[in-house]
Amino acid sequence: MTLKFYDSPFHVTHDNEVASKMAMKMDLSIMLSNLIKEQGWTQVEAAEKLNIKQSRVSDLKNAKIEKFTIDAMFDMLDALGFKIQMSMPSLHEASIAISKAQVA
Repeated sequence: MTLKFYDSPFHVTHDNEVASKMAMKMDLSIMLSNLIKEQGWTQVEAAEKLNIKQSRVSDLKNAKIEKFTIDAMFDMLDALGFKIQMSMPSLHEASIAISKAQVA
């Protein structure tokens, strides 16, 4: 029997397009949750910084990724001073980089 490897756990139960988006949202939720934890913010403090309601911070910390769009997560990163940059070296390849914006 041959072992089959998947890009993420989501790829086991979903088609490639849906699974890839879910994996990206999970990675973003982990990043955001870890940034909140690193700052030592309460959910109320994090909500103020992210310009969202406290219940949304709870959803984020509990990995309820189905409640978020990738765009909304990018907005939260933007509120924390991160820059999202996409590069497309060819028509068939693109990458997204997320980094803390440099303070001038």
